[in-house]
Amino acid sequence: MKKLTCRDLGGPCDKEVTGNSFNDVGNNCKTHVMEQINSGDEAHLAAAAKMKNASPEEHKSMMAEFEKRYNKAPNIV
Repeated sequence: MKKLTCRDLGGPCDKEVTGNSFNDVGNNCKTHVMEQINSGDEAHLAAAAKMKNASPEEHKSMMAEFEKRYNKAPNIV
């Protein structure tokens, strides 16, 4: 299992997000972001809009960077 923060994955906060795979961490981060948006958090809404409005090339580049960060993160117990 690995641990990153919302900020590590393009978000605006330091909420820790864990998962057993890159996809798990991504899905858990998405859940966190949606919870924050639903509670009215503008910073998370802006981060989600940036991802949504990214070109396919920008999205691919962001995802590659996030995966690199995931791969560098240490395993946690």
